[in-house]
Amino acid sequence: MTRKSLKIAVIGATGLVGQVLIKELEKGGFNFEVDDIIPYASGLSEGKLINFRGEKIGIKSLKGKNIENVDIAFFCADEEVSKQFAKKFIDKGVVVIDNSSAFRLDAGIPLVVPEVNADDIGDAMLIANPNCSTIQLVVALSPLIKFGIKRVFVTTYQAISGAGRDALSSFIEEWEDMWDWIENKSLVELVSEHPYADFVPPAHFSNVVPQIGNIIQGDLYKEEYKIIHETRKILNMPDLNIHATAVRVPVINAHSESVFVEFVTVPSLEDVKDTLSRSEGIEIIGPYPTPVAISGKRKVYIGRIRQELDEPNIYHLFVVADNLRKGAATNALQIAEIIAERF
Repeated sequence: MTRKSLKIAVIGATGLVGQVLIKELEKGGFNFEVDDIIPYASGLSEGKLINFRGEKIGIKSLKGKNIENVDIAFFCADEEVSKQFAKKFIDKGVVVIDNSSAFRLDAGIPLVVPEVNADDIGDAMLIANPNCSTIQLVVALSPLIKFGIKRVFVTTYQAISGAGRDALSSFIEEWEDMWDWIENKSLVELVSEHPYADFVPPAHFSNVVPQIGNIIQGDLYKEEYKIIHETRKILNMPDLNIHATAVRVPVINAHSESVFVEFVTVPSLEDVKDTLSRSEGIEIIGPYPTPVAISGKRKVYIGRIRQELDEPNIYHLFVVADNLRKGAATNALQIAEIIAERF
């Protein structure tokens, strides 16, 4: 079969997800070629250049009058940009794959993880790319539905890169400041009762913080709300009993999740492992995956698969994925592979 050649727009080309999406396109391995790529970013970046396969391409500022006729537009900016410009692209006949939270829970807008619900795309002109932590969770849960999922608890350990480019830059600067501080302390001072008493980090990302986003419903922070409601929509399980705690941790890249699944049935450990290992997009790693080990990779990685001794219908999984790739850019490109069949 001849690989389709597409004209692509990337909105938010200078952000972390936009940059990774462009790198993933350069790396290839998808079922379409890129005939042309048009990068868009804020006015501050207009005229700057990006490199794509040895060619320097100028960045455009997104305005109503300079929307190009492309095949697919990847929105990698915030939800306000998507709300303002997505329809303008669609009106030109462009398929929009949106990585923001603008449309994810809207009725009639497919929210897609290709390994789970590719058929939901249909002939839609706007497809929402789910939240990063939701994507890896549903890839892990979907194969296990056949055992009858009674309830799910998930605690996330989310990397700083998930908070964006500015947060990641601040985090790296912060740790450089901390190591400078440590190098100027004696061993006695470092093991004292309050070793960091006189060190005030410039940001709270040097901590483990059980808050991502603002309170959005009851006691749920925004990230937890996303995980719960997006998971229900993607799995087509609107009444799924699911609970989430989202935590930002001092890791540069790749999100981890501790997942507790209670089944209606009592599957054997061998059946659970076999089911997961045979599922698309999953790789089992023993004894466990880590952010360092899987950063830069495209799949969802699972380890520490274990069964409760006293309650054998309960299983624990440790799920890790690169939040900028499978959690964002790569998932969007997998959606594009399905869209490419239209052209």
